[in-house]
Amino acid sequence: MKKILSLFLALAMLLSLCSFAAADEPVHLVWFIFTDNVTPLDWAEVEPILNEYSAEKIGVTCEFKYMDSTQVALATQTGEYFDIAFTCDWWNDYATNVAAGMFLDLTDIINDYPALRDTVVDLAWEGVKINGRIYAIPHMKDIGYEVFWILNSDYFLNRKGFEQESYITFEGIEKYLEAYVEDPLEGKPYPLMIAKGGITSWRNALCDWINYDYMIGLDWAAQGTEDEHTVKSALEIPAFVERVKKIHEWYQKGYINPDAAVTESMPRAQAGVVQSGQGWFGAETVWANAIKQPVYIARYDGAYLSTSSIRGSMTAVSSFSEHPAEALKLIELMNTDPWYRETARYGIEGKHYTRNDDGTVTKTELGQTNMKVQAYGQGHYTLGALEASPYPEVPTDIHQWEKTMANYANATLSAAMGFTPDLTPVETQCLAVKQVIEEYMPELQTGTSDPDVVIPEMLERMKEVGLDDIIAEVQAQLNAFLGK
Repeated sequence: MKKILSLFLALAMLLSLCSFAAADEPVHLVWFIFTDNVTPLDWAEVEPILNEYSAEKIGVTCEFKYMDSTQVALATQTGEYFDIAFTCDWWNDYATNVAAGMFLDLTDIINDYPALRDTVVDLAWEGVKINGRIYAIPHMKDIGYEVFWILNSDYFLNRKGFEQESYITFEGIEKYLEAYVEDPLEGKPYPLMIAKGGITSWRNALCDWINYDYMIGLDWAAQGTEDEHTVKSALEIPAFVERVKKIHEWYQKGYINPDAAVTESMPRAQAGVVQSGQGWFGAETVWANAIKQPVYIARYDGAYLSTSSIRGSMTAVSSFSEHPAEALKLIELMNTDPWYRETARYGIEGKHYTRNDDGTVTKTELGQTNMKVQAYGQGHYTLGALEASPYPEVPTDIHQWEKTMANYANATLSAAMGFTPDLTPVETQCLAVKQVIEEYMPELQTGTSDPDVVIPEMLERMKEVGLDDIIAEVQAQLNAFLGK
């Protein structure tokens, strides 16, 4: 009997030890993360270093699955398991996933993670709400729409003797374009080298976008009038129409490459001496590194704060995650721990980057080729060291984020902040309207076609397949949202 009891006690002790060991094992998560290309070449070397750190700090490890838009759509449609995912209005669509029940409601849970909650400004929390509930953590970055001209310093300042300006209107850039075609660089006859998507970010701030895919929004110019809540097609908003007309003029004058409408993409390093992008004062160092030329920037649109601008980059937790608490711990680590954030963004210190005396970092050649990540898709862009510029003419402003956030105090604020339409009742019409848009937009936004001819034709076709139904449905929902 004693022998049996001893064996039982020994077995119980062994099971207890096994249970304790199992409890000590870190929880392993899966994170769907955005890429517009491929997984960073050295990520297999960086991920174990991140996991060793997170296992010790919070008892969590993670497999980061880098995906493009097609891959993430397939993964979610087929029910592939994930715990955390990047989301926005243009990749792994936020509103669609919330409507489908894919993302966990974080409204009450987020208060259990005050370190994470308090990294996000109140307005950003308002911008991500759907029906008053929070389903994702917005990334602190350039949360307002500010759009800039990016100008080649060597050409315009040194060769042509232009004065450096901080603000140039969209139309005002024409004198730069004209100067270039009169004196082009060898092998680059066009100052605006663009692809079928048009001048980068050219329409981001032209209206308060209610839905970008179907091109409906509120007219910023109507703010403060009785029409400020009137939903319209962008094709009927004067600022949009005037801009496409100007782009068409530039195409006719030879400022834009003739094959723009059929060119799939145009990397910044291959594009012209005049480029464009959504950013902030301070982003010139990012663009200089991408273009591999010293540049300066001049704002032409903004600042505007809206639901769509705030939703440009977010992280959500899966409703089906087996470990939601651990998922939020890891998101909190990404957004509050500088070492973890910098390693995810830059890689291994000494191999992929070096640290400078002013607190910035400089990517090594290996870091530039093997650690290409879309850093704003991982977490807060404002956390951790800034990347240094390799060009003395483009110094890194280490106070750029404080200035950017302060600048938003003067931004135009959306009259429909936090509004998200449910397009299910007009789903068929939406699909048909989107097909029309996809047919016409490459030529319209590259200047290839004449807006005076195309816009009426495009509008007529969109109305034939249900544009008015979509606008009426969205208007009714917006009125209800506003309590009208």
